[in-house]
Parts: sequence; structure tokens; C-alpha cells
Amino acid sequence: MAMIGVPRVAAAGFGAAMMALSFGVEARDDALWTLAQAEKAAAIETLRQAVDIESHSRHEAGLRALGDVLARRLSALGATVELVEAKTQPSLGAHVVGQIAGAGKLRVLLMAHMDTIYPVGTLAQRPYREEAAKAFGPGIADDKGGITVILHALDILKKRGFTDFSRITVLFNTDEEIGSRDSGALIQRLAAESDVTLSFEPSTAGKEYMVRGAAGTVGVNVAVKGRTAHAGVEPERGRNALVEAADIVLRTQDLDEPAKAFRFTWTHVNSGGARNQVPEEATLYADLRYFSQKLMEEKLDLLRARLAQRKVPDTEAILNATIGRPAYEADAPSRAIGDRAVALYREVGGELAILERTTGGTDAGYAQKSGRPVIETLGLPGFGYHSPREEFVDLDRIPARLYLAARLIMDLAENGVPK
Repeated sequence: MAMIGVPRVAAAGFGAAMMALSFGVEARDDALWTLAQAEKAAAIETLRQAVDIESHSRHEAGLRALGDVLARRLSALGATVELVEAKTQPSLGAHVVGQIAGAGKLRVLLMAHMDTIYPVGTLAQRPYREEAAKAFGPGIADDKGGITVILHALDILKKRGFTDFSRITVLFNTDEEIGSRDSGALIQRLAAESDVTLSFEPSTAGKEYMVRGAAGTVGVNVAVKGRTAHAGVEPERGRNALVEAADIVLRTQDLDEPAKAFRFTWTHVNSGGARNQVPEEATLYADLRYFSQKLMEEKLDLLRARLAQRKVPDTEAILNATIGRPAYEADAPSRAIGDRAVALYREVGGELAILERTTGGTDAGYAQKSGRPVIETLGLPGFGYHSPREEFVDLDRIPARLYLAARLIMDLAENGVPK
């Protein structure tokens, strides 16, 4: 998720101690911390194995292979596992749902996504590698690090013998990077059946943060219709759809308004087929991110007005806007749980800044539609998401992140979920 800005949290010391008292946080759980530290090597191996299975959103074989591995891992942790087949295009494969029964009252949903944006073949060019305290690989931060934290946090809870929960549900979905159009309803249902959802998207390396707001998404495409002609002999008889599409891009640049947390970016174009033929069709694709429903609708109306203008006479531009995942805005209970997580992380020397908003998208928005609390960015700290050359996670933060996830579950079980 792209950062907008990270305000500093309160300094450690007296203020931190008072915050710990305010949220019922006790001293560090030394037994849990010992388990988390001992789990580091196994977690690194899980990371490597996950990265070594290419799982692009449109690569069904890879998604199924990774899903099978994760299903076996959850079964080994004592979970009852269901593979939920994706039915809504373009989602593929099967979402993995595991449920572990306990002896307490807390019902918690843990979620991370299996899919990445990297096409098959990326791994051959950029294989998993470690340099000092960093591990690099396609999708390692977003979100195979999140998967790793979930699996190994559950492992240390099992080793600790902690069962003071009613049910822990785990969801690994296959389509987050393409909007979770199939899994969105599943996320909402599982969240509604839980008291709280913990989402494991990555934080940033160096200065770790917790997100309290993530953008909603809209998939935009514009189909431009023109008329073909011979490009070398009589191009003037044609109506060049590509030229019209290019002008549409130029005359809509001001739709993007980062100051209002609204992003509109043209990302892709398809047009033509022959070098010597005026293209009669062109399709533009854009990525839209928003927090305000009203502003989003106003911007789409403005886009329609701009499309009604013409650079090339007798062309037509048709807008198709597909609403994707909803925006996520942490409510009061979610904020309280987030504050609790900040205090718990300090028990092992960690510091979490609060990021009020990011124009990155997250499945937390679907979970929040359930009306239950949701907190985000519990995955591994990393950097360079969606960049095969740069994407990495900070291996030294693994024990602290495992401790945070496991400790937060234990704390919510003991102290309850804020209302």
C-alpha cells in the first residue's frame, strides 16, 4: 500500500507506560517471546517456499499449488479446512478457509491473500534471495509475508497451549490484487461470523505503521470507436481511435487530486493491429482510488463530460466503471484495538506509527461491511511492493511480528473486543 504520510506516535517512557495501563496491557509475555524468537528460522523457510510458488492472480495452477500447501499447513495446526472455489471471473482457483476450535469465547478472522501481481516467469529472473537481514522475491511482502505471520503465530499459540478462544478462522484468498470480486462476499460473511478481523497486509520496513484507512477502488475503462483506413494512402478517410484515446488521457489529467485522497491514473491502452492501418478501436484503462463516495461520483460525471468532447470528429467514447472493493475507515472499536496493538508491540521494543489514510486498497473494506471491528497491516515490514527488483521483507522483525499477532489474539480473548 502506498504511503501518504506517517505521523509520529508518542515517545516511549512515561507516556508509553500510561498507554499500557490504559489498554490493560501487562508486562511482556516472556514465554511467548521465547517461542516467537525460536520460530524465526521456520518462518523464513515458509517465506521461501511461498515465494517459490508463483501465484499471479491469473495463474490458476500456481494459485492451486499454493492453496494446497496452505491447506495442509492449516490442517497440521489443527484446522478444519475448506477450499472454496472461485466462481466470479476473473478470479481463479480456490480460496482456503481454515477453522480452529478452542475452549473460549473469542471468534477471530485472520486474513491474507495468496495472489501477486507478478506474471509467470518473474521468479526465474528474480528468485528468492537473502541479503543481510532482508529477503527479496516477487510477492514476498505483499502478501506472502502476511501468510507467514498467520501460520507461525498460530504455531506459537499451539505450542503455548493457548485455546482460550471459541474459533480462529483463517482466510487465504486468490484475488485480492484484482479487487477480490469473488472473495469479497466470502470475506464479509466470515467477518460477520467473527467478533473481530485481523488483516495481514504489509507494513513498511524501517518505520512501521498501522493503517486506519484505505481507499476504495474503481476499475475504469473507456472504449473509443473510430473508423479504419489505409494509414499510408488515405489516413484522412479514417477516424483514428488511438489519437482520440491519447487526447482523452491529456484532457483528463486534472481528475487526479491527491490532496483530496483521490487518485486517478491511466495505466494501460490497447489499440490497432496493423502498422499500416488507421485503428478503429482503442481501449483505455485507469485505476481510481477514493475515500469519499460523493467525490468519486462527481469525478466520474466529470470524466463523462470530458469524453463528450472530441479531438477526432465522428469518434465515440464509452465509459465503463466497475466498483471494486469498498473503502476502509477504522471505526471507534477498530481504533481501540489498534491502540491496544501499538501498546502490545512495545512489549518487545516495537514501535507502530499510525497512518490515518493510504490510497492503497485492502480487503479490510469488505470485512468492515460486516459491521465488526477490523485492524490492518499486521503482516511483515517490507518495501518495494509490486516491484520485482526491490520488494523485500525485514527478516529481523519476524519474531516481533509473530509476538504481536499471537499476543493480540490472547489479549482480545482475555479482555474482550471493544464495542
